[in-house]
Amino acid sequence: MVGFNLYSKKAVIGIMIVLTLILSTLSYSFSALVDANKQVKQDITDFSRGTYDILLRPSGAQTQLEQELNLIEENYLGVGTGGISMSQWEEVKAHPQVEIAAPVAAVGLFRSRERSWTMEKDEEASMYYAVQYLTTDGVHTYTHHDDVFVYDFFHEETDVSISRYASTIDVWNAFMGGDMASFKFPDTYHQVVAIDPSEEEKLVGFDFKALTDKVYDYDSYEDGEFSLPIMSLSEASPPVSIKLTIDPLHNYSAEEWQEIKSKFIDGSSGYTEFKDPELYQAITEEYIFTQRYQQEEIYEIIPRETQSPFNQVLLFVDEDMNLLSGIGDNKFGGTINYFSQRIGYQLEPISYQMIDDTTLYVEQISEDKHYQAPIYRQMTEKEFFEVDEFNVPLNEEDIFEFYENGTFSIEENVDTLASAPLGIYGRAQPHLAADPSIKLHPSAIPGSFVTTPAHGLLSMEWAEKLKGETPIDAIRVKVAGITGYDDDAATLIRDLASEWEAAGFTVDIVAGASLQELTVQVEGIGDVIQSFTTLGAADTVRSSINALQIALTILYALVALTFVSFIFFNLLADRKADEQLLAKLGWSEKQIRQTRYKEWARMLGAPVMVVLGCFISLGFIREQWFLLSFSILFSLIILLLFFVAEWLQKRKTVQVKKRGETVTNQNIWFYRFSILASGIQLFLTTILSCFLPFFLLQNIERTTQTKLGTYIHGEIEGLFTLIIILLYALSLLTIYQSLIRLWKKREQEIRLFLYLGWGERAIKTYFLKEVLVWASFSTISGWIVSLLASTFLIEITAVSMLSGLGVVLLLILLTASFTIYTLHRLTTKGGTKHAYQAS
Repeated sequence: MVGFNLYSKKAVIGIMIVLTLILSTLSYSFSALVDANKQVKQDITDFSRGTYDILLRPSGAQTQLEQELNLIEENYLGVGTGGISMSQWEEVKAHPQVEIAAPVAAVGLFRSRERSWTMEKDEEASMYYAVQYLTTDGVHTYTHHDDVFVYDFFHEETDVSISRYASTIDVWNAFMGGDMASFKFPDTYHQVVAIDPSEEEKLVGFDFKALTDKVYDYDSYEDGEFSLPIMSLSEASPPVSIKLTIDPLHNYSAEEWQEIKSKFIDGSSGYTEFKDPELYQAITEEYIFTQRYQQEEIYEIIPRETQSPFNQVLLFVDEDMNLLSGIGDNKFGGTINYFSQRIGYQLEPISYQMIDDTTLYVEQISEDKHYQAPIYRQMTEKEFFEVDEFNVPLNEEDIFEFYENGTFSIEENVDTLASAPLGIYGRAQPHLAADPSIKLHPSAIPGSFVTTPAHGLLSMEWAEKLKGETPIDAIRVKVAGITGYDDDAATLIRDLASEWEAAGFTVDIVAGASLQELTVQVEGIGDVIQSFTTLGAADTVRSSINALQIALTILYALVALTFVSFIFFNLLADRKADEQLLAKLGWSEKQIRQTRYKEWARMLGAPVMVVLGCFISLGFIREQWFLLSFSILFSLIILLLFFVAEWLQKRKTVQVKKRGETVTNQNIWFYRFSILASGIQLFLTTILSCFLPFFLLQNIERTTQTKLGTYIHGEIEGLFTLIIILLYALSLLTIYQSLIRLWKKREQEIRLFLYLGWGERAIKTYFLKEVLVWASFSTISGWIVSLLASTFLIEITAVSMLSGLGVVLLLILLTASFTIYTLHRLTTKGGTKHAYQAS
């Protein structure tokens, strides 16, 4: 019996190759899933902890957006009415488990210091100057509708004192004349926030010492005795531009000028404008406006980014029409208005309307009267101190002025997977959904839907003076003694959060947060993509990835093991007839069993040894033993499947008894073991196609809503794709192979039909009825299970139900196609030939 083998050499090699591939891919896939899970945990540990861990705010500070979607917008801490006292902050800072406690107090929205901009002119030339101020939000440009113009005449032959005609008294007063043309620089509004310089430096690594220095501001009231040092955001250029029109003017004779002068009240154009604007307008329209040559030159003047919002240096336009700032280079001079920042605005958060989980809506609530630009948020004007009609403070204890004593930059801030929403430094600009190159930003007017980063920083010591006894809006806490966001760190952070929540704070755990982009439908602008911070993003990522891995693991294990069981069962069935022949030849049951086990030991042992040997070598090279562990596990499972298949083959075949059933049903029951593997794979493939895509999409959507989730998903996406491809390949291969075996097993039946004169089409129709019955049962059962799973795990939609029906029909059609093709091969290559021999 040495060397005796019931299987051909070709069959044995084929089985060994298939088992090697199955064993290695199963081991690799499950090991890769374990590695992916470890990678997810490591990525969350490494990347989920931002600059700080816990955000403390006053009770009831959460917005509706936070409560419903767990989202906070960029720079949201630049808005607030306070609620935390300085003593409460000191208590938090002194906590033994606190490394950093950095407070934030939103002071308000202030305009930059009121000042003029000047340009050199020929003092012996008569010129017309018109200025238009424009601002933009990145999409629309808005023009200031108040006229700003000056007719500046030079008179060689007259001593007429009034030779300037302006659109308003304010414009007339701002225009210096002589060799300078000067105009008031337009108002722009900028967010001011108070911080603690020491704690903030620990948090962001920037030197804020300038906020504590003594300042000397000789261009301010009382030489800067009441000036507060402020640091300006160096990249915050004023969001305005200036359109300047210049046109030469005709001159009247001395007599004509005397006649024009006589038409004004008391000979004064300015007094006339003040007393009788209509008379002033009529005179200037008749005698002044007609003097233009209509040879105008138009210039666009755009402030540079270096002209920070609270810089008190004078502005001038050089000969190339560039707007510059500086004292040394400015030979023209200019004007500065004291106390122009005594009035500020307290902004309210944007009132977002939630359309769905990924789409918000912002309504325009009013319109600016000067620019006709939209306003999207409520704001309250606040007068910090009063002045009399001569601009003298009524109470010096309340007065202040901002003095720029340095700048700070947030250009160094780069994109990170984690998002610790510092609330005052965010630079992520919203952009149009239709065109990402179009970035949006606040215009020159207050009330934009975009919350800017802080444009000015003050020391927290001034917060009580400007906001009252509880000025702090938030405290950003970094927990001491942890280096990453692992399970132990998360537990410690949660314990501290609970402690502060019990003390009356609104507490948000920021560790594990990440940025997310949402569509915001902004009235008057359109769909805008805007960045928000998703709190708890790391936990969402972890749970979603775990759910995906569990689903794929279960399905892959079932499909692969069904495929292996199908192979074993059929191989043992093929051998059964040969073993019966050996028994008739006098072989004992023991000899037959020994021969069978020797052959199977070779067929199973060789793939197992090859795979184990490769994975042992790989374990020593990489010092990773997951592959070896899984290969041992699946080798034992495959061995167990062999004994199960052998036990099933030993069972006596139950003869079909006619009980009134149809022939189709009787045939299905008789060949049930031959079609069982196909039925199971169709059942699993239906679940794979009806449930898994929607389950995957929902979890991937949850995962990739944030930058952290997108990164982690990108790291393991290839593995998921590979496993899904293997799932479909093994399932469809099992269905195809089982159909081929079924028709080979029924080859005599097919021959008989051909002998009796049945055509190929009739034979295919006869067998196709059987296939359609069990295939329909398997796919519909899979669809029902998919619906039940969807009910508990994901949202059922009309699309998912219709898609499921489509999948059922497609799989039935695919199985029918396999049936027709395999029957065609048999009848043309085997059955037809035998029919001719019979005749």
